[in-house]
Amino acid sequence: MNDFKFSGHDTFHCRQQWLSKGIKLIDNEGYTVLNRPEIAISKLGVGKNMVQSIQHWLKSFGLINDKHEILEIANKLFLDNFKFDPYLEDEGTLWLLQYQICKTNYASIFNLIFTEYFNDKVSLEFSESQIIQFIEKKLRDNNVREVSINTLSSDYKVFVKSYATPTKSLKTIEDDFNSPLLELNLISQLNSKNSNGETIYRINKEVRNNIPVAILAYCLLDYLAERKDISHDEIRNTFGSYFCLSTDGLDNLIEELCIEYPEFIYKNDAGIRQIQIKGITKEYQNNLLESYYGI
Repeated sequence: MNDFKFSGHDTFHCRQQWLSKGIKLIDNEGYTVLNRPEIAISKLGVGKNMVQSIQHWLKSFGLINDKHEILEIANKLFLDNFKFDPYLEDEGTLWLLQYQICKTNYASIFNLIFTEYFNDKVSLEFSESQIIQFIEKKLRDNNVREVSINTLSSDYKVFVKSYATPTKSLKTIEDDFNSPLLELNLISQLNSKNSNGETIYRINKEVRNNIPVAILAYCLLDYLAERKDISHDEIRNTFGSYFCLSTDGLDNLIEELCIEYPEFIYKNDAGIRQIQIKGITKEYQNNLLESYYGI
């Protein structure tokens, strides 16, 4: 991973209805509309910086490409010919979006924190300075040009606002409570500060019984593309990390997956654990979502 991006959101975390509004605007006005702020500002009812932020989040969640063309998953979720869950009311959609933002890696901090930062950590707690130091080392190790502290600090604050519910006043309650990913309970703000006076957060790695198996199956097939198998270690380092699953939580979910969908076969040969995929077509993958959403 040599391409890193830590800006583009203009300090705004993604709001609950931005994804749906952005996709519908592009569908109605054409994919160049986000490059015409005078139209986008009027249609979306937000300022110029928020238009740029919406564009950033549509790309971050893998809903549009670099040309602002609507991708298949966005068409399924938000538009009239499918319209699976345009208002993000189904928790399965939120898990799908969590997978998308980690896999797409357009907003690099999401993938880095969930999949890499905790690889060699005993504690599940973190602070701003710890994450910034980790990212700076990652950039040096990859011979990537230095990113300013202010940019990384802004990106970090947007990241934690996407997941953690802070102590707040009535003045800010509406602004902070409407990130779609808050409901997943992946990160908590603790009531303590470190020696630098920084707020401490915690990744909530646990057994999760609220991840729909159909959503996992769809995401796994999307991740594999043309591949027909995946090791347990790779699942742990991707999906296990994306969804903040404990070891037992991941094993339970894999077992449930293989029971409900016999096309996913769990193998443990000579200590090599993997899931093999048998007899699955693109139509099968699409039908997973249609069946889940009752279409």
